[in-house]
Amino acid sequence: MAAQQQPFEWRPARLLQDYNVPQEFALLVLNQPLRSGGNLRKLWKNSSVRVAADGGANRLHELSSFHGKFSNLQLIIGDLDSLSPLVRSFYSSQPNPATIIHDPDQESTDFGKAINWLRAKYPAGIDIVALGGIGGRVDQGLSQLHHLYRFQTDPAYAAGRVYLLSGSSLTFLLKAGVHYVQVREDGERDVFGKHVGIIPLKEPSVISTRGLEWDVTDWPTEIGGQLSTSNHVLPDTQVVQIETDKDVLFTIALRQVDGEEND
Repeated sequence: MAAQQQPFEWRPARLLQDYNVPQEFALLVLNQPLRSGGNLRKLWKNSSVRVAADGGANRLHELSSFHGKFSNLQLIIGDLDSLSPLVRSFYSSQPNPATIIHDPDQESTDFGKAINWLRAKYPAGIDIVALGGIGGRVDQGLSQLHHLYRFQTDPAYAAGRVYLLSGSSLTFLLKAGVHYVQVREDGERDVFGKHVGIIPLKEPSVISTRGLEWDVTDWPTEIGGQLSTSNHVLPDTQVVQIETDKDVLFTIALRQVDGEEND
């Protein structure tokens, strides 16, 4: 199997740990229902840039625990057909008001408009965590997965990596090559559960894995054929290794904690 010369390393658990300084990634809030659980608070604190795609600003504002906690939004962008006047006024009147950009292009989604803005603002590349992904209608969920492919065409993620965080899982695109996904961080609380899936959404792929309960070697996989879904990370696995000859989606469940909501 042809593989990328240099393996890709992933540290997704860092996104959801408690840190005292922001990390270099952008939080993008989509127009999907939100909960004010621990993951939203951590992402808000950890991110260096905070953007809402149109009605995503409404979702932040309407949280039941909203008391200015999520007021330092930096940008609202989209065709603004969903943004309420009240929310627009609120974010415009903050001490550091959010920039509001009306982009009327009907050939792109608000999600895509936000990514394009971030790519232009940070030409050297910045990772993006889209919050609210894979929720709501099926066509919207497929559109969000489509964006992972559309905005990560470079074989080495030169423009940055994009993650979709839903209420139950984190999903990202593995380009053709070898990937080391660190699912546990030393000395930190586990943020992921055991369930993983490797989905060849675009085209048939051949994959090999290590660190899963049901590992495979040179295993053909395609939609309508064999799929690696509902696999398990082994209890003592810290790094999952995946080799693929085509781009595939990797999704891992969030750890559900009693008494704590996951976003």
